[in-house]
Amino acid sequence: MNNIWKRIIIVCLGTVIAGFGVQLIVTANLGSDSVSTLILGLLQHTTIPFGRWSQLLSLLFLLSTFIYKKELLGVGSLINTLLFGEAISFCANFVQFENSRPAIINFIYLLLGFTLMALGTAIYLRADLGAGPVEGIMFCLCDKLQFSLKYSRILIDFTIVLIGFLLGGSIGIGTIFAIFALGPMISAFLRVFSIIKAKISYPLQITEK
Repeated sequence: MNNIWKRIIIVCLGTVIAGFGVQLIVTANLGSDSVSTLILGLLQHTTIPFGRWSQLLSLLFLLSTFIYKKELLGVGSLINTLLFGEAISFCANFVQFENSRPAIINFIYLLLGFTLMALGTAIYLRADLGAGPVEGIMFCLCDKLQFSLKYSRILIDFTIVLIGFLLGGSIGIGTIFAIFALGPMISAFLRVFSIIKAKISYPLQITEK
């Protein structure tokens, strides 16, 4: 298989995993990731579905990145923008909020959701076919302010959450988790992938005695 198609498949896989993670976070109803908090705020004023808002905001973020540093974008950026919202909508058919669900189950959904979101984000970033919408803004901030990846993500998430809250979006423990833990989790997964790649590329040499 051609290398570009392998990378496109990786982008699609990472996007779908991250999308499923977002739906689990929203379903837990314990506070959402930054963009979901913003969307939940926007839903208080419009009838546009959650998944469609995800796509619209992603296009806005991509446009901002394009204006500042368009070389960060690629075919993967467009795939992520279009597929992410669809993955959320698809997962919503199977996992939805329930008032009767035990709190411990919701907490497990929250942790699993953030893990999948961070893992999926790291996967499609490793494909190196262009940054995702929020990641594009994150890399621009890294370049502009000379921040590390994780601190840039924290600043972006905090800003988006604040706007979502002012629009009427709810916040909770998941929101705090999103602001302060999501960036470091993505960085951790990227480091793990780099270690795995290095070990595969340079296997241990066994010398005969």
